[in-house]
Amino acid sequence: MSLILRVFAAILLGITLAGCATAKQKQQKAAVEQRIDKIVKLNTELAAAYLQRGQLDIAMQNISKALALAPNDAGANNVMALLQWQLKEHKEADIYFNKALKASPKDAIGRSKNSKVHNNYGAFLCEQGHVNKAVEQFRLALADPLYATPAQANLNAGLCLMKKPAPLDAEVYFRAALGLDPKLPDALYQMAKISYDTGRTYSARGFIQRYFEVGEDTPQSLLLAVKIEDALGYKDAEASYAVRLKGKFPGSSEAKRLQGLSLKRN
Repeated sequence: MSLILRVFAAILLGITLAGCATAKQKQQKAAVEQRIDKIVKLNTELAAAYLQRGQLDIAMQNISKALALAPNDAGANNVMALLQWQLKEHKEADIYFNKALKASPKDAIGRSKNSKVHNNYGAFLCEQGHVNKAVEQFRLALADPLYATPAQANLNAGLCLMKKPAPLDAEVYFRAALGLDPKLPDALYQMAKISYDTGRTYSARGFIQRYFEVGEDTPQSLLLAVKIEDALGYKDAEASYAVRLKGKFPGSSEAKRLQGLSLKRN
């Protein structure tokens, strides 16, 4: 073999060996990244579980581990935001919600497509009194056709608008929520309340009856039922709800208001 051929063969061998080394390094890197992703996901899931149980210290340990490995992970930042919210560290919670949104996949015009984070952030903003900003977050959550729980986002938007108060705007969201989940107790109660307050008493009766089929007795719901039946003149039904209210919640302010209702009628 000539000198030129030997040199050319050596070059080819070197390229082949370099290619093999590069491919192996890529495989090793991918394996490491995959393992890190699994650890991050596991710690994030554990943190969320402990957060739900109220074990905030253990939740903090797990989510801190996740963020140490992946500071820009959307899921981990979302859980840290929820944890900071629970700890009443509101500035920190806001920062982590925004980090989660920044790290999330984007749509064609650059908006985050992480509906879960939008819904959570909306609930947080609503609690802080930022109703318009909160509703915008719920709208962004609902803009994703693949969002798993749109009924909840509609309900949250409606509940937030009731704080304004903007009951007629809220009604749009409550109806949307019930269109997706006809047995959503909070939406049924709110529709009963809005209907009663706006003079649609028979509609209110239908909604409160549907509420009691799926929801628990509360002082608020029972007093509303008493008012509705009183307005319609159904005395037996009114008395039945009144007995339930006084029997289950005798010390409640709603039970005490029953006497006021009786005095007004007399």
